Amino acid sequence: MPEYRLITESGDVVQTATHEHDQAAVAWRSAHPFEGASQADDSRQLRIERQDGEEWVRLPATLGTADSS
Repeated sequence: MPEYRLITESGDVVQTATHEHDQAAVAWRSAHPFEGASQADDSRQLRIERQDGEEWVRLPATLGTADSS
């Protein structure tokens, strides 16, 4: 199963987890939408990445609404 992580805009890792597929990881991310109160824009929104071999790949923001294979 793939490994996922939530990161801040500055690249700090907030949390990691293992999920069966990308949609499960997106649901997990939606339970953690913000890293804290800062500015009233998207810069404080957490990003989600999936480990792909030795690299981390950011999942598209639209993944929760599109079918992924």
